[in-house]
Amino acid sequence: MKKEMRKLMLVAGILLSVVILAKENINEDERRTTRSDGSRLAMKFGSDCDPATQSADLDINNVRTKILNGGDMWWDLSTARYEIPKIDDLNSIRKNSLYAGAIWIGGLDIAGNLRLAAMTYRQRGSDFWPGPLDGNTHTTNKSTCDQWDKIYKVNGSKIIEHVENGSGVLADEQIDNWPGRRRGQPASLAPFFDKDNDGYYDPQNGDYPILREDCNGLSIDNLPEDQPDQMLWWIYNDKGNIHSETQGEPIGVEMQTTAFAFETNDEVNDMTFYTTSIVNRGAQVLKNTYFGQWVDADLGNFADDYVGCDVGLSLGFCYNGDDNDEGVLGYGLNPPSVGVDFFEGPTVDTIIGGIETKVELGMSKFVYYNNDANSVNGNPGIATDFYNYLRGKWRTGDDMLHPDGTKTNYMFPGLSDPDHPEEWTEKIAGNSPGDRRFIQSSGPFLLEPGAVQRLTVGVVWARAPFGGADGSLDLLKEASKKAQELFNSCFDLID
Repeated sequence: MKKEMRKLMLVAGILLSVVILAKENINEDERRTTRSDGSRLAMKFGSDCDPATQSADLDINNVRTKILNGGDMWWDLSTARYEIPKIDDLNSIRKNSLYAGAIWIGGLDIAGNLRLAAMTYRQRGSDFWPGPLDGNTHTTNKSTCDQWDKIYKVNGSKIIEHVENGSGVLADEQIDNWPGRRRGQPASLAPFFDKDNDGYYDPQNGDYPILREDCNGLSIDNLPEDQPDQMLWWIYNDKGNIHSETQGEPIGVEMQTTAFAFETNDEVNDMTFYTTSIVNRGAQVLKNTYFGQWVDADLGNFADDYVGCDVGLSLGFCYNGDDNDEGVLGYGLNPPSVGVDFFEGPTVDTIIGGIETKVELGMSKFVYYNNDANSVNGNPGIATDFYNYLRGKWRTGDDMLHPDGTKTNYMFPGLSDPDHPEEWTEKIAGNSPGDRRFIQSSGPFLLEPGAVQRLTVGVVWARAPFGGADGSLDLLKEASKKAQELFNSCFDLID
């Protein structure tokens, strides 16, 4: 009997391991299937930095999510950590709607070589490391990476309290530690309100953290009460070491990200937001560049999901394949939907009415892939795979086709793609629900040395009390409109 029990425990352990491993990229040995013989991509050292180690929770409203400082987020390196609704009871089973996310960047240098930085699950390594890049040498070193292996967190209530206390009062630790520019530091660090306009962050003189210094190129009031109820800020780069995640050649980008949220009594209480300033510190001009938001959206039970997009809303979303999200991790009947709003992408110069104007590209592509080793639409393994997905193509480089046989930029847009009016969803296509990932990308554009571009997204969530999965998806699109209004108002909540 004991021997049989040991066998049962062993089998259970193996099955559990398979389930856990299957959540990340499976069949890792198949990752080189799109590489031709003799075309080994060069991997160049940037420095000798260690991988990022820090994390912090964004947890001010109905969401509790884990933020990492290595280019990835929404997980803790082993399990999903985008918990909604947030539960304080430690003994309760937590429901998560996202598993992981990251920004992907890729483009071609003047010689036509692909340069790319991206993250998924760190199973093979990293493409990003903590800290800034030197503006002159375009490099970093281990000491700098170690120094910036941090995430800085501040609550809006602390900002208001700090300003009410007045100048000369010892600042709260959250305020004092905010990495605004100090004397002897680079100018482009965390944004702050500079009360005395001396260019340096000094909380004792009344300075305090802010979300951003301008909006649409215009200065804003930046009153203490206008700031989010919680902000996390961190900085990272793609030159700290070998790109062991994608095997791509480094670009020389510096990424400055603020994750933030608001505590409200409406749909905004179920939202989180992320804005990243992407600085090209490299000496290379990159053509055909794309920025993308990669999302592994697991809605409770990850094995029964569909994905899609709304072109007009610039929304990528995940919804349940039926009206019951089964299992201990599932949401049950009338499961919710989760989506990522693509608010802001790279800008390009174009001529409109004879006048040179900057135009924001928005969500140019929406693609999906499965958690398997399929050489067409499976997990990316090398830099060209990642880049092809960014370009709205399959791993093989083939165009994605609409059911009408023509090329498409958007997979499963429903009725929202004006170029393809026929309705197209995963359900209509006859797909079996499964474990999906998707990428919302913007491009192509020219990324010049010294250029600063911004990528801003928001995660929206909705659960309808009736109507099943479709009811929640309809409600999600209404939440997306609310989120877009908030972005359009420069994240200034209107009472």
